[in-house]
Amino acid sequence: WSLAPRTVVYTLHSTMLIKDAKIKTWEVMVELMGFIILNLKAIFLLFLDVYYLIIPPEERSLQGQLVLVTGAGQNLGRELSLQLARLGAKMILLDVNEEQNKITADMIRDAGGEAYSFTCDVSDQKSVAAIGTKVRKEIGHPGYVFNNAGVYKYKPFLSHTPEEIQMIVNVNLLGNLWISREFLGHMIQHNRGHIICISSVLGFIGRNNVVPYCSSKFGVKGMTEALAEEMRMERRSGVKITAVHPFLISNIEDVTPNLKYPWLFEILEPSDAASRIIRGVRRGQEEIFLPEKLKPLMVFSKVLPRKLRRLFGDYVEK
Repeated sequence: WSLAPRTVVYTLHSTMLIKDAKIKTWEVMVELMGFIILNLKAIFLLFLDVYYLIIPPEERSLQGQLVLVTGAGQNLGRELSLQLARLGAKMILLDVNEEQNKITADMIRDAGGEAYSFTCDVSDQKSVAAIGTKVRKEIGHPGYVFNNAGVYKYKPFLSHTPEEIQMIVNVNLLGNLWISREFLGHMIQHNRGHIICISSVLGFIGRNNVVPYCSSKFGVKGMTEALAEEMRMERRSGVKITAVHPFLISNIEDVTPNLKYPWLFEILEPSDAASRIIRGVRRGQEEIFLPEKLKPLMVFSKVLPRKLRRLFGDYVEK
């Protein structure tokens, strides 16, 4: 009988060890199952990406949609505005150059479209807020907002004046933030809308002679990624955020790339760039590369060490 208590304790201890082992085995099984599900989801998303490359999603209609474009007075902004109007959109045009902006509006009206022009410095938050109030009161809430306004300087970093650096960052980065902030609230409220930001391939890779410009475009890329994530976490799947990364558009006159393979790095006309951007937006793409074949190169470049990126970069240049 004196051994009975010890036997009971031993039995209880053994039982606890067995239960503990079962719990640990179950936890391992749960973790393993979670890992398998994670990989299956990843494979499915990769498959979906490839599928949409072969069979793109249906393009949404823009008929009757209110669409706002910044920098609408010239080049890519004008082409975006004209082509969007031809698709039936009602255009709200913003530009700091009042005369050029009115010319774009007249071109749209002459072709039978509907356009409203506003003079606005997107780098000035107070100017943006005033125009935003006016647009909402007189026209309505835009369902699509194209942040296209931008400035560009090509020269060594120390050749940029403080005023030029401030202007580049204010227009290219803060302009995107002020405009998006002005019209995003209504989109979130109704879980519907689309913000498009024209970034650049130079928002992926840094190059010489464009330090302030790269800084601003890296900022735009970060802004779009963060804003898209915020919409996802807030369960606002109806609000779309798109970043556009062009390589080079022919309206930039002071840069002539010296490339071994010009067929790979196409220089696009503004009209061609605009049509590709609009097509990607209508398909709901989160990132649009121009030309499209740059996407795998840009994505792959981010996993390479900087020295290797430089090596390949030097190789493709003459």
